[in-house]
Amino acid sequence: MGMSIDAAINSSQSSAHRPTRRTTTYRRVEAIPPQLLDQCTVCIEEQLFTQGIALLASVLTSGQGTCRPALVPSPQHLRLLATLSVHPSLTSRTTSKDRHAAADAALQYLRHLHHLTVVDESGLSQALTYQDTTPSRSKRAKLRHNNDSDEDSVPSGSINSPYAGKESLFSNADDFWAVVGWALNCSVAHPARWARWKLWLEMVLDVLESDLEDRHCRDPHTADTSLIARYLAQYADQGRNIKRRIMRAVLADGSQTSMNQFPEIWRNETRPPKVKSDELIGSKKRKLDLEQGEFGDYLDSDSDRDSPVGDLRASRNATRAPSARLSTAPDSASCHASPTADSVKSQATYGGESSIAIRKRLLAVLARLAALAPDLFLDTEDLFDLYTEFLRPLPLPVFTSFLLPSVPWLDANTQSSLIQMLLRPLLSSAAPVYNANALTQDDFETHYAPFAANGTSAVENARVAVLIEGLLRLLWETKALDTQPSSMKRLQRAATNGCKVRRDKVSWDGRKKSGPRAREEEDAMAVIEAGEARMLVMLEIAG
Repeated sequence: MGMSIDAAINSSQSSAHRPTRRTTTYRRVEAIPPQLLDQCTVCIEEQLFTQGIALLASVLTSGQGTCRPALVPSPQHLRLLATLSVHPSLTSRTTSKDRHAAADAALQYLRHLHHLTVVDESGLSQALTYQDTTPSRSKRAKLRHNNDSDEDSVPSGSINSPYAGKESLFSNADDFWAVVGWALNCSVAHPARWARWKLWLEMVLDVLESDLEDRHCRDPHTADTSLIARYLAQYADQGRNIKRRIMRAVLADGSQTSMNQFPEIWRNETRPPKVKSDELIGSKKRKLDLEQGEFGDYLDSDSDRDSPVGDLRASRNATRAPSARLSTAPDSASCHASPTADSVKSQATYGGESSIAIRKRLLAVLARLAALAPDLFLDTEDLFDLYTEFLRPLPLPVFTSFLLPSVPWLDANTQSSLIQMLLRPLLSSAAPVYNANALTQDDFETHYAPFAANGTSAVENARVAVLIEGLLRLLWETKALDTQPSSMKRLQRAATNGCKVRRDKVSWDGRKKSGPRAREEEDAMAVIEAGEARMLVMLEIAG
């Protein structure tokens, strides 16, 4: 009889697939001297971003390889860099190479800082905190009030830049999950914005993962002080329906419902860069006549139009008569007017491989926190109950990506628990009840392998086939299979019988299908047959 998955892991000293970092490589942290920080701040305030960030980077890397500490700016400066790295006026809404370079430099600095230092010592943890949890309407009203106030009245010690104030990511987003939901909506509906949000989310996930693990290594009881724990704090005492918002963010699909729940962070964020008049074929240069209010091409520069100052001027011009307002850029709402074939396909695949990889990492860090601090948000069982509610109805290709991944995103024990929780309500009532999670080969043969789904559709039985293959793969990868000839023959018989039962149950469904539903059923049958072939090959290799 084969051992259970967790016993096999313990005996082989196989660890979970989690991000680990060696604390011995971290550098001590000290604040940048005030005079030097002032120089950086002046550059930023004058929108000389590349020069200011280059100076910060030079100071950070100075003394690397020695015992000298890393000199880092304040969390306020790091928060501004986090905004610059993804703000549309420096990325997707401009063609300026200088602005693109500034956004890239800001992101690279944050990555480098994370690599060299401990998250909670470097200030990254404080910088990436969303301190204002005011509901959307109140927050946006407050931002409108700030926009109307005197631009020159800057609090002492703050950075005099719109990117540190009303244009800050942390001023415009309700919380981290609002950003996640919008960014993943972009992966489906706005590829140009997703290209930038993807890099930003990867950086933040690196911070979240290492921060949680570093705190746990130093003190197993401090997981509830981690950055990801702060992102969940406002949901801790809420009901299940409020907690569902997190899953809706992680699985945002670009639909109108999802767009309404997780709207754009900045106004007109998805507009493309405006084409300069002198780049249009056959266009004529406009004359300069200040007395008549003709400014030629002076108001068309990328740096002006794509900056918050340029947006402010545009908002003031919006009060003119409609005939005086001409725009060559489409309104952001028009992007949703008529979905194209590409957008429909992207929605069906949830943004593709890069988007699903981000979603997996988010679910994995939540599962890790649930294991380390079960009383903070949800324990693992309740969290997986929430996972199953949202994962089960996913399109079959996306469902397969999560539950039968080519690269593990959960450790074997956790993946086994999740699969079994998903399987139980899907399996035929003929399957014996199994509530233990210490899965063995005998348990697999008795409770899972020989059975079909509750329903007769190919899609339902394909889901069951994917989950059963996932369990068999875990038994094989953790060396929990009994490779004695008699045991392998019994396992092969159970697996083969199960495949036949699922095919027969689908063929028994006599309902005639047509159109997309028929194609969906055909694809599901292909999944069932391919899974059967893979399982037989797996058993042949194992035996």
